[in-house]
Amino acid sequence: MADSYSLDNLECAVEDALTSDCTPEQVFNRIKLVAKRTANYHRICARDAQSLVDLLEGVDRTKNVVSINSGIKIDDIDRQRFKLDSDYLNDHIHATSPYNDGWTRQHYHDKILEREKDNEDNPKTYDEMIEAGYMMTGDGFWMPDERKIAQIKHDAGEEDGA
Repeated sequence: MADSYSLDNLECAVEDALTSDCTPEQVFNRIKLVAKRTANYHRICARDAQSLVDLLEGVDRTKNVVSINSGIKIDDIDRQRFKLDSDYLNDHIHATSPYNDGWTRQHYHDKILEREKDNEDNPKTYDEMIEAGYMMTGDGFWMPDERKIAQIKHDAGEEDGA
């Protein structure tokens, strides 16, 4: 066994998944998904904390001639997933809460997976993505256009340039 409570739990969970009906690819993809989700969440927290520090110190980053943080940021896109009243965050809390029984946690895990699977199984066409407010970069990645970013910031209450 590992020397950490969390690593012990991870070891048990991986063993359980591999001895059940899960494939190694499913275990790998789930671990990768959790790592990405956690990284995005902490990136948002760090950005918001830096914005607060800037406000407290009187730093106005909107007047910078060259801004490293300008442009499209992943956390502007993912902010919708981590709003306190979002269905996604509510499902994630219930899926990981130690206070819920196994059936309840599994139900919310299944809801999250179904939402993510639907995004993969039914991708939007090029025209649908353009209509939804996204543009394709030269590398083939979809990024929100100016209108979509303004809408996301408006929905998050950040219209004042914060």
